[in-house]
Amino acid sequence: MSHEETISYKEKEIEELLNNSNLSYDNLKYLAREISNNTWSPYSHFPVGAVVVGIDQNKNLKTFSGTNVEPTVHLTQCAERVAIYNGITAGFKKFIAIAISVPKALDSKNINQAEIETHKVTPCGACREVIHQKLDHKGIILIDGIQRTFTPKELLPNPILDQSKLRGLTIEEMDALDHAKRALNNAYTPFSNYKYGVSILIEDQNEIFSACTVDSDSFGCSAEPLKAVFATCTAKIGVSNIKNKIKAIFFSFPFVKYPSGDLLQLISDYGKKETRIIIDNMGVTTIEELLPWAFKL
Repeated sequence: MSHEETISYKEKEIEELLNNSNLSYDNLKYLAREISNNTWSPYSHFPVGAVVVGIDQNKNLKTFSGTNVEPTVHLTQCAERVAIYNGITAGFKKFIAIAISVPKALDSKNINQAEIETHKVTPCGACREVIHQKLDHKGIILIDGIQRTFTPKELLPNPILDQSKLRGLTIEEMDALDHAKRALNNAYTPFSNYKYGVSILIEDQNEIFSACTVDSDSFGCSAEPLKAVFATCTAKIGVSNIKNKIKAIFFSFPFVKYPSGDLLQLISDYGKKETRIIIDNMGVTTIEELLPWAFKL
């Protein structure tokens, strides 16, 4: 990791740096709103714009913009990630602020500040993962229509879990966790070495569904276990028997690790707030704890 990436800034210092470069919070939100007009979103019809502020070793700032692009549903890239990737491509390794605008969520003439639903304007789990990795840990996240600011840790907390709770698993849950461990052992990751196993328990279903990682030569086309499990469940019992009926999801990693933001987003889409997430060697938690204000249309 470079020296530039390890430098950390205080929130007040970040605000001063922005203001000195004519990048006030309002200006950044305006730029994000403007760039949302360039969306390519034929599937969601949900334009989003983002502007990220990169900083170099001399504390010079530069903005990079992005909007959501949807060549197909499965290849969608969100505005936040596009903006950060543009900054990385230009050579910036660190970012201190990102502004996001979701005009459609704010379009209603009857809406007022108190009525704006945070979960409709916050970044999705996948974007939170990238923001968490590339934005300064005190970095400022601005959301158009929301007066308060957020930090990366607020949107992706990664709380310390209590391992002792693993001793309180039911026999059914212990069996499901064993399925996840076996799936991990069968993972095929000759290129990425990023492997994990996952299993799932669903109400009124006796079967335990599980899956593991399978690498693709292009990396980006690798099989994602949680998506595979959801697809298998849907094919076998139908989506109506899955959505809001997930009792628990089990993860087995080769080392201590949290599920990434994109996985948490998927769990949020199909699970309930109280759906149990059980991570081997870490503990038991819920989606509400791991992904607060989870994005939902």
